[in-house]
Amino acid sequence: MVKKKLAFVDHNYHKKTRSGDFLRELFSENFIIDDHWWTYGEEKELIKYLVNYENIFFFQTLIPLYDLVKLKEKNLMWAPMYDNLSFDWKYWKKIEYTNIKLLCFSKKIKLQADKLRCPNIELKYFINPKRIELNISQRTLNIFFWYRNDLKLNDWIHLFDLSKVNKIVYLDLPDPGRKSENIDKIMLNKYKIQLVKPNSFIKKNEYMEYVKNCDVFISPRKQEGIGMGFLEALSMGKYVVSNDDCTMNEYLTDKKIGFLIKKKNKELIDYNDIVNNVNYRVQFAQNGYLQWIKQKNEILNFFSINLKKKKKNLFVYMLFFLDFVKFYLKKLK
Repeated sequence: MVKKKLAFVDHNYHKKTRSGDFLRELFSENFIIDDHWWTYGEEKELIKYLVNYENIFFFQTLIPLYDLVKLKEKNLMWAPMYDNLSFDWKYWKKIEYTNIKLLCFSKKIKLQADKLRCPNIELKYFINPKRIELNISQRTLNIFFWYRNDLKLNDWIHLFDLSKVNKIVYLDLPDPGRKSENIDKIMLNKYKIQLVKPNSFIKKNEYMEYVKNCDVFISPRKQEGIGMGFLEALSMGKYVVSNDDCTMNEYLTDKKIGFLIKKKNKELIDYNDIVNNVNYRVQFAQNGYLQWIKQKNEILNFFSINLKKKKKNLFVYMLFFLDFVKFYLKKLK
């Protein structure tokens, strides 16, 4: 069978993180993948390339909707991410009209898609687990935290009994345009912090060594789209501490697996939950991965479905027209 081409539209930042590669691998079973990388501002230029494809997949962010509607006769699929998604009903009404299929990695996105009758399937992604023994020979914990932008040291440090902590490896590598926290010498000593401050984005294997050598992984963002960081940690049996929001709170439903940071946490994290339940966490990751393997074929089957063409809708066309006018008015300024 001759494979058709599929345009895989992805943000340029993911060239570093490779967070969409698990879907590239999946689609490559049926398609020849053509990558279309973009940065902010350049997504408006993609339409001139995408019109040449019959099959198009968008990872995380879409092109402008007034361009997307030009592709509505194509076979379209989108994996929206909760952490940068608008829930405005007018936006979703336009999404529904474009006839795009959705991969929902969050229950909240699934509910929104169902509400406005957008064709979708819900998924929960897991990484193939790796058994790495928890090192508790000193009976104290190694904690790893990557400071990116929104979750700060003071959001979670009070949850630990510091007498049970050996060290905190603090990777000071904020997202582009963000500033570092002010960590002084007093804090370094008080919290047993080993500060790692690289000059540029670190290599994947270096990052994974930090995760491998920790006992507790602090999920660095308050919201996630899929959450590759904490999923990698879960796959190695690490205890995950995370903000209580999507998508992390859809995984960390058991305190043997991880702990959710709420506004009024008064309790300390139970040390025994961390050190006594490695096998439990590995089994959780293994079960999740087996479930993901079953879901993989569902994605390809769902992508192959031919949807009914949408009837013309004057109200939706007006919404698109207003977007188009706003875009050109902004361009003229």
